Amino acid sequence: MIMHKADFTAKALLATAMAATLVFSIRAQSQAGAQDPLTFDVASVKPVPDRFGLIHQLPGNQTYEIKGAWLRLIMTVAYQVTDRQINGGPSWMTSDFFDIMAKAAQPRNSDDLHTMLRHLLEERFNLKVRREARQETVWALTVDKGGSKMPVHDPEDKVHEPIGGQALRGSDGTLCPGISGQNVTMNYFAFFLSRGLDRGVIDKTGLPGAYDVKMQYMPEGMRLGGREGGGGGPEISPDCADIFAALPKQLGLRLESAKGPVEYLVVEHAEKPTGN
Repeated sequence: MIMHKADFTAKALLATAMAATLVFSIRAQSQAGAQDPLTFDVASVKPVPDRFGLIHQLPGNQTYEIKGAWLRLIMTVAYQVTDRQINGGPSWMTSDFFDIMAKAAQPRNSDDLHTMLRHLLEERFNLKVRREARQETVWALTVDKGGSKMPVHDPEDKVHEPIGGQALRGSDGTLCPGISGQNVTMNYFAFFLSRGLDRGVIDKTGLPGAYDVKMQYMPEGMRLGGREGGGGGPEISPDCADIFAALPKQLGLRLESAKGPVEYLVVEHAEKPTGN
């Protein structure tokens, strides 16, 4: 087949235009993705006079409810760090309290909701943070020699129940506190444990899935209020082990002292929110 020069030129121009359109489309999609982060569909932020300190996800995996919490406390949940990992910022971050109700357009997993909460703080509080990694002594969360004892969460079950505390009383009326949660990743479990220990916990389990976690143990800060400290709190069961003994026995995990990177947040700017 013989192609005339005019035909060739027209087809070459058409191919160039199509290629340019394709490149533009890809760039536009990329830019749209970069400019369209995970955000809540509706959200309200209101200053309140009273401290309550409640931060939780509501059933349905779409909504975060916060009652009477200060900004630094909210940041620990949104960025999954402990309070000791937050540096800088104005003093009102620990003295002013806020109610926040934020709802996504559709159900999201916990990681997405945390990201959306970060974006909400950055927008409404004009929050700007700088991340720094420091090598420190940490607790490494590892699998015990006998293997994990945690049930793998059914991947078809989209329940994202936040991990939280529970308490069981024995027949003698004594108490043994603990924790339980469904669909918990080990990275989030390590963060949760960090909040009650003297140093950060880093996930070194290598377990990629999500698990149902249930463990009875005595948090360090509670021993003084029970039987051992002779305080006025509820009597603690003599069978209630500390976390270092409970983890291997109940979950097949263990904590080992190690060196590792700990992320810190340096607050460079924050403003009290105005309006709703």
